[in-house]
Amino acid sequence: MNPPDSKAELLELCDRLLDGDFTATDRAQLEALVLGDADMRRLYVETMHLHAALRQNATRLSDAPLAEVLSGLPEPENLVRFPRWPLQIAAGLAIGFALWWFTPRPAEKPLATLVETNGARWENSSLPTAPGSALRAGRLRLADGVARIVFQSGAEVSLEGAAELELTGPNACFLHSGALTAHVPERAKGFVVGTANAKLIDHGTDFGISTDAAGRAQVQVLKGEVELQHGHTGDKLRLQTREAATVTAERFAQAKEKAGDEPDRYAFARPSDAARKPVLMLTTTGGSGDAAYVASPGSKVHHSDTLLLVKNAPTDAYRRKAFLRFDLAPLRNRSVAEASLTLNFEATGFGYASLTGECAFAVYGVTDDAQDDWSGDTLAWEMAPAFYADAGTVDTTRAVKLGVFTTPRGVVGGAFSIEGEVLANFLNADANRRATLVVVRETSQPSNNAAVHGFAGNRHPTLAPPTLRLTLAD
Repeated sequence: MNPPDSKAELLELCDRLLDGDFTATDRAQLEALVLGDADMRRLYVETMHLHAALRQNATRLSDAPLAEVLSGLPEPENLVRFPRWPLQIAAGLAIGFALWWFTPRPAEKPLATLVETNGARWENSSLPTAPGSALRAGRLRLADGVARIVFQSGAEVSLEGAAELELTGPNACFLHSGALTAHVPERAKGFVVGTANAKLIDHGTDFGISTDAAGRAQVQVLKGEVELQHGHTGDKLRLQTREAATVTAERFAQAKEKAGDEPDRYAFARPSDAARKPVLMLTTTGGSGDAAYVASPGSKVHHSDTLLLVKNAPTDAYRRKAFLRFDLAPLRNRSVAEASLTLNFEATGFGYASLTGECAFAVYGVTDDAQDDWSGDTLAWEMAPAFYADAGTVDTTRAVKLGVFTTPRGVVGGAFSIEGEVLANFLNADANRRATLVVVRETSQPSNNAAVHGFAGNRHPTLAPPTLRLTLAD
């Protein structure tokens, strides 16, 4: 018997299917629920059959009494007696799958393209970060470097790390923090950059804007004209070539610098030298570090010497997990205040990205120090640290989940990260100064034809290996 929450989940998925809001992830969840359990299949058929009957009676709903309409529907108790309703069940299945496959669904069009990057290091972004990627609605978190983005409207934005930019439309974005410069051609007039306290509307210009997380911002018009609209006071301010302004939660103000002067990106949030904390970068190539992946028995083909492969397959074969070991000796006796792990993904060529939905990945830290003594040359499936046969998890009595990141549908490349207090605490608690991490794909695709994900290991010729960025405590 399935638990009540499984039935509730099935009914919710059916509702989304019938409402036209069904996604590829929903489809995979529905298949997982109904294909393996007769009771869930019965509930699915009943639900779809009831909907079909209501649709057949819809023409009478506006004219006939409700009691009369309901009298034409099959009785609930009869719905579960399959021998007495074979035709209705077949109809329910046919209609259900027809709705599934043929109900129009609005396609989510790209809003912009990530044209190029220079020295870019990405944090945990919800969008792909490989140059040439089509960008839909979501956030880009650029830790370092510069990234150039061209919106569908033709507006060009150069984002400078550290910065967080949210794409909200084909001619609009929201700058949560950091700085950008923009070139807006005539056809993209009206381009909008939002911040926490104000909205910038372009009237065909080149401009620069920087903001901190509190919404305090600086705007400089390099050429043309922009309009600022204050989010709290409603005030409006127009700026033209070589004019500049500052934005606070209370008001607009004249900037200290004109647009032709030297801008100060950190006017509101400049860290003092005393406040800066040392940063340590560790990779799996340093000291006793190592990196490898394992494949489940029966995985006879598709291997890589440069990428660490990860897949959660619906079959026993072709499941893969990646293992990382970092040498923490360079920390010495210092503790970690902040920590992030960055992995650089690249297309493996195994499976089809177009058949791959949104995928959630989890990173675990092995808490059993006795399992840190492994070699990538001899690592095997059942002998791996914190081994668990399920490809989407590990033995949680010997490991703790450190974080999760998600790759969008069809995306198999780009930099993805986890960060936070849990990761920092795990590293601080490591007794033998060798930290083993396990990367698994929690999402199982319904077919083996879906893509195999892979990220750079220690032997990749161009991409950086798995990297820990550690901010050290005082």
